[in-house]
Amino acid sequence: MKNMKNMKNMKNFVSVYLILALGLVSCTEELAETVYSDLVVENAYENESDAEGLILSVYGALRGTNWGTYYEYDYLNVSEQPTDTYGRDLWGASALELGTWNNNEGEILNLWDGAYKTIGAANFAISILEGMPIDESVKAGYIGEAKFLRALAYHDLAFNFGDVILNLGETNEDLPISSQAEVIAQVVQDLSDAESVLGNSSTPGRASRGAALALRAKTHLNAKNWTEAANDAAAVMGSGEYSLLASVEDVFNVANKASGEWIFAVMSTDDGTGPVSQIGWHALAGTYIEGGWGRISIAVDFYNSFEPGDTRRNLLNNGFQDGRLRDDDGLPRYYAAEGTPEYDELSLDPEISLRSLPGNSVVSSKYLGGNDRFEFANGDFAYIGVNYPILRYADIVLTRAEALNESGNSGEALTLVNEIRSRSNATPLPDMGQQELRDAILDERGKEFFLEGKRRMDLIRSGRYIELWRSNLQSKYPDENFGYLNEDKVYFPIPQKEIDANDQLGN
Repeated sequence: MKNMKNMKNMKNFVSVYLILALGLVSCTEELAETVYSDLVVENAYENESDAEGLILSVYGALRGTNWGTYYEYDYLNVSEQPTDTYGRDLWGASALELGTWNNNEGEILNLWDGAYKTIGAANFAISILEGMPIDESVKAGYIGEAKFLRALAYHDLAFNFGDVILNLGETNEDLPISSQAEVIAQVVQDLSDAESVLGNSSTPGRASRGAALALRAKTHLNAKNWTEAANDAAAVMGSGEYSLLASVEDVFNVANKASGEWIFAVMSTDDGTGPVSQIGWHALAGTYIEGGWGRISIAVDFYNSFEPGDTRRNLLNNGFQDGRLRDDDGLPRYYAAEGTPEYDELSLDPEISLRSLPGNSVVSSKYLGGNDRFEFANGDFAYIGVNYPILRYADIVLTRAEALNESGNSGEALTLVNEIRSRSNATPLPDMGQQELRDAILDERGKEFFLEGKRRMDLIRSGRYIELWRSNLQSKYPDENFGYLNEDKVYFPIPQKEIDANDQLGN
């Protein structure tokens, strides 16, 4: 909370002095100073341009550092590595993957810090905006954006850590832990406030009424408030602002990053002139082949669960040729994961040299922005320009499907699931009972949102988190014992540095 305190302390007094030292003869003589400016919070923010800059600083906090220490890279890792879909990578097993983390784990710490920096920036912005002499409707919109961003950060904290510290900016003092239920209630309140004042979407990088409704739907879903989740999802779907792109492969093409499928995202430029997403860089293989630079890989068992004709399977690389390399015998070199149909088929071809993917895991091409992965062999693949997806329309369709199924309306729920499957050319699901459809929706969410930072939360909500995570680990590391995984791993621990800094938490 120290960083949060520093942000909030800014609201007490901001002064800028230009000091002119006169008559400096000895260390015992007084320095005379001339004050050229006395800038305090009350007069530092006066017009709509100032308000715009203030709110943009809150959006900036979502990104963290250049390496994405909140959204995108670290949040992606904490949400994907300890799950049932994550593969093995070139860098070796991590504490996140194995569930052996402690309360000093870097990515977990960065999630905590990133969320609270966003909260601190939002609290500061709200406190300043409330007193600014600007048009009241404009002011209300900016406050709505700040509340949306604060709600997003608290959503991430509540469903990843459980009970956390709830601070709405009224005090700089240490605060005790609040229950998860209290935090969720505040998230819903912030989103309701935001929804009432925000307008239609102009860009998925700015909060809108639809984004507030969508995040409220996801909050209710994760809290298992099924009726509210279904209703909020229906409101988003009925707004007319959003729709599915024709192909799931189009979603992550940079040409479509402002399309109606995107509800809210951390936006990225594609030429390095502004904030950029490095998510494509992390997804690319280490030598363009051998395991993700950013530990982003997919388990072979999960890969094999896709139907061959499922378009989403095309967003994973397996059974491909490295166009830059040939073996000593002159044969073209191919890579595939053992145990997949592509490997078995290529192994029969005498005209190629087939090699196994290291770790026997499949790497992702989802975040290459619609470009061929080999185009980046000699380029700067930090500037791919694809957005980091936080809320997209397919998520809201499946949110309503899950909420309806849990409410006993499996018929409409099945129709919605098949709408998503149809877009990817997957075989429609037949009629099934509630439990079968519950499992099918969890499976469908895995296929639709792999490597989008949603899997761990989906598994926790399903009640099958430990079971499915352990099963994946046992498949990847058959000689290891993962009996230590239990319900204590459902939520991340509060970072030790927070415990040390906050007298209300104890040691």
